[in-house]
Amino acid sequence: MTQIPKDKVKRFDFTKRVKRCNPILKPITKMVANFKLRKFPITIDKMSIEGLRPPFLVLSNHHSYIDMAFMVKALSPFSVNYVSALDAIKDHGELLMRQLGIIGKRKFIKDVSLLKNMKYAVENYRNHCMVLYPEAKFSLDGTTSYYPPTAGKLAKFLKVPLVVVIFKGNYIAQPQWAKRSVSEINFKALPKVPLCAEVKLIATKTEVMNLPEEELQRRFDAAFLYDDFKYQKDNNIIIDLQDRAEGLNKLLYKCPHCGEEHRMSSSGALLRCDHCGKKWFMTEYGELCAVNGETEFSHIPDWFSWEKAEVAKEIASGNYYFEDEVEVDTLPNAKGFYHHGMGKFVHSIDGFRLECYAYGEKTVETWDGIDTDGLHIEYNYKGKGDVIDISTNTESYWLYPKTVKDCITKLSLATDEIYRIKSEEKYKNTHN
Repeated sequence: MTQIPKDKVKRFDFTKRVKRCNPILKPITKMVANFKLRKFPITIDKMSIEGLRPPFLVLSNHHSYIDMAFMVKALSPFSVNYVSALDAIKDHGELLMRQLGIIGKRKFIKDVSLLKNMKYAVENYRNHCMVLYPEAKFSLDGTTSYYPPTAGKLAKFLKVPLVVVIFKGNYIAQPQWAKRSVSEINFKALPKVPLCAEVKLIATKTEVMNLPEEELQRRFDAAFLYDDFKYQKDNNIIIDLQDRAEGLNKLLYKCPHCGEEHRMSSSGALLRCDHCGKKWFMTEYGELCAVNGETEFSHIPDWFSWEKAEVAKEIASGNYYFEDEVEVDTLPNAKGFYHHGMGKFVHSIDGFRLECYAYGEKTVETWDGIDTDGLHIEYNYKGKGDVIDISTNTESYWLYPKTVKDCITKLSLATDEIYRIKSEEKYKNTHN
């Protein structure tokens, strides 16, 4: 356990001016991207941006660790400035990531310096695209996740064309619940899935400048729809890995047969409830089939949507409450984690509360539900276990629940629902 004083810890400098992508590194990034994607058949449709020249804003869905490599290929030959989370910068090294034109941020934290850096990049690096993942986290079930309705506002702020990139196949190739290696990027273990990228022009610069934000947002919402399991079924994509269902219990944590939570388990191609004993077989086409009795949900996102509705009911009834012991790490910069031992983590309709000892002193952090529009979670992060990443302006807490099994998916769903409720309440109070 670290005893370094908090005031001695150097924080990541988010105000540091973004660089253009180093031209020496550009061909290397293309080679790395091609190497990582070498086993996948790839289709890229970018007919709608023919003739378009940077700068423009790219908003993309986020499925897996191969997304960035695919983005390099999809936007070639253009250079790119990416908005990237602090942990990704840590994984690749701050020096390298800054040379690649990365703009760092803490997840789900409103940061004026991020907007300033994005604005600086599009005004000064005229041959660059600006890439942002509006969902700010991996899609848990391979479908569209919550994102703030700010696409039109951001495009108007940057005064550039708005482009959407929708990746298909990335999720089913490497769903987050199916970490098949400690490194998380063991590409040899991934199935040979055909990948597709659809690059769509949503609004030209003239349209961005002249259309209302609401119309730009409507266009974005219509384009930003995806379902990777449907993509698998519609294209008859076979994933015949023997362990294709292993880890699915992390996503599908609640049994639709008996209603019990956190008692699901998986092995091979089977998902089971250890409370009532019911089992489901995951087919080679990504569908579920009950071994005995009724198949409640054959389409995995439908099961996930049912869990989301169940969480909403629990919150509406006033019965939602989560508490657990957590192992506490912090990530103040891009150099590495600091370890702080155990703490207590609580989530309720009021928001989050963390009590722990950090940097040798007692620490209590709280986050109101209206200020938390999403929760970053990782399944089996670096082989250490399921983790929650929740930040303040100066610190990122990485919390590993120790008692409640397969709980982080529900925490993510509850965070979204509580934010929705709080936002609606705030709107009503403001407009009454």
